[in-house]
Amino acid sequence: MEPLHASDPQRVGPYQLEARLGAGGMGQVFLGVSPGGRRVAVKVIRAEYAEDERFRQRFAREVEAARRVGGFHTAQVVDADPNADSPWLVTAFIPGPSLQQVVAERGPLDPDAVRRLAAGLAEGLAAIHASGLVHRDLKPGNAIMASDGPRIIDFGIARATDATVLTSHNVVVGTYAYMPPEQVLGQPSGPPGDVFSLGCVLAYAATGRGPFDATSIPAIVHRVLHDEPDLSALPHDLRNLIAACLAKDPAQRPTLDTLMTAPQSIVALSPRPATFLPPDDATGTHANATFVATRQQDAPTLAPATPVNRRTLLIGGGAVAAAAVVGGPAAYLLTRDGNAGASPPAAPPRPNGLVSASGSLAAEGIKTLSEVAIASDGRTLAAGGLDAKIVLWDLSTGRALRTIERTGWVSALALSPDGKTVASSSSTPGSLLLWDAATGRIRVSLRISEFGLNAIAYSPDGRTIAGANPHARLFDAASGRTLATHDLGHSGVNAIVYSPDGKTVAVGVDGYYNKPPGSTVLLLDGRTLRKRGQLVGHTESVTGVAFSPDGKRVASSGADGTVRIWNPATRRSLLTIKTGEANAKDVKFSRDGSAVIVACSDRTIRVWNATTGALTTTLVGHSQSVERIALTPDGRTVAGVGGSKPDGTVTLWKV
Repeated sequence: MEPLHASDPQRVGPYQLEARLGAGGMGQVFLGVSPGGRRVAVKVIRAEYAEDERFRQRFAREVEAARRVGGFHTAQVVDADPNADSPWLVTAFIPGPSLQQVVAERGPLDPDAVRRLAAGLAEGLAAIHASGLVHRDLKPGNAIMASDGPRIIDFGIARATDATVLTSHNVVVGTYAYMPPEQVLGQPSGPPGDVFSLGCVLAYAATGRGPFDATSIPAIVHRVLHDEPDLSALPHDLRNLIAACLAKDPAQRPTLDTLMTAPQSIVALSPRPATFLPPDDATGTHANATFVATRQQDAPTLAPATPVNRRTLLIGGGAVAAAAVVGGPAAYLLTRDGNAGASPPAAPPRPNGLVSASGSLAAEGIKTLSEVAIASDGRTLAAGGLDAKIVLWDLSTGRALRTIERTGWVSALALSPDGKTVASSSSTPGSLLLWDAATGRIRVSLRISEFGLNAIAYSPDGRTIAGANPHARLFDAASGRTLATHDLGHSGVNAIVYSPDGKTVAVGVDGYYNKPPGSTVLLLDGRTLRKRGQLVGHTESVTGVAFSPDGKRVASSGADGTVRIWNPATRRSLLTIKTGEANAKDVKFSRDGSAVIVACSDRTIRVWNATTGALTTTLVGHSQSVERIALTPDGRTVAGVGGSKPDGTVTLWKV
């Protein structure tokens, strides 16, 4: 991802643009934010296509077809305007790494995982085909490995099955390393072409390389047209399945229904040349279809994985992963929220006060955790995330007490002061949920909005709950009834907390729209949510906020790489701590208020003196970026969660 260029639009339709995600032959892709604060991928078509009326008509038909694509394994098209000066398309933003990133980081998938992937992607393609579309660019970068199953993204060059050639110049579209022979040759490519691409993707997942990889696009094209891939290392059933998908002749490829319901019935076919393929030395059709687009283009290397931002919001499934692949002339490159193609920042020098993790908590079936809370008696820890589950652990023994199911994506989490209730917010759909901690049964289910809450907190007396996104709200903790609301102008919120006396609610605002209240900390009345003050100084989104135990100071962490300490009475900044290359994700005060404890993106938790700003301790041992932290009431244990890779552990430190 890169900043917007000076010539880029600031807004497309109702969507505010934040950054560039990538570009393809047909247009530029931007990270956008909906009026309700949800992140989306916005594709703006290039001017040369926008000037072609035939293209506009075809684009409009394909958008309408794409809107009908349902199914669990696809990303939804949520909005479009084919009649705009520059036609645009908005798609869901799906959290999770791409298959390309998973394999690059972890190596090939095990055979059972490949079989599950085959069934999931086949189901997604079936949904696409049922809507009268063919994808035409299925590749590892367009398969997102979400926590609840694979999703197919990017209909950037999808074509209605009854449409004509996508461009008026007979230019081949797609990514050659995963393109069926008929598409390489510029011939019509229907649903069997997607099955061929699926076979390429499965071969990549199983072996760590594409079945037709080579050092240049002409060499790849030659292999796609004439060579059989080496699948000898695969188990018998997977070898049969993938080889059948990769048949040169479309008529020999299995149907998606067979791939989903009876893959074991697929028998390997004896390779035989398809009658429509040119001889090995042919140049006519081959050159017309590919040579102009492939001249002197070598295959780029795979891009390293990038971290995903915990606040990437779901839309109909909705973060798109970086797709750096052997380049076709018209393939959109979409990135997840992060720095596309950049390695994680190097950890800064650390002091001698390194503290290793003292332990971790894990539970069966939990892969990702992004929220954590500890009861005020210090006995129970709760954590949840994208797995649509909340796990409660006994901190004294490390034993998992129970798992609360069907929570939706846990976008916010809090424990009542008495430890009897777990409050969570679901982003799918947007709800406030109150659970009995002892039984896991639901007490209150309140539909809030389309988006859910990004942050929630109990008042010290446990009678009210503060929550936010996109507005700040107060809820009755017993019934869930809304007591007060404060309009934040759709800026969005990453953190919310009560003062120790319950009289003030501090709200960390993300400031995506660069308008009031901007990237600030708002101080609101704890009963009415009327504005009491505003702490101004962060230049980017406020990611965390905390009161000192005596209530006389406020600490805030920001995406600008700073931690700031304020006097809430005078609204003045007392101290600014710079976190270097690491982003500050969350902040807490120590039990005595002498230190601030900060979750950082470089896999550390750092402890600074709250008066002098001196770094005193660095907690290490979490495997990924630390997104959220919680402290036991005695201040002796720190718990951290977060990260985009399937890990699902709470890391603990004794301090």
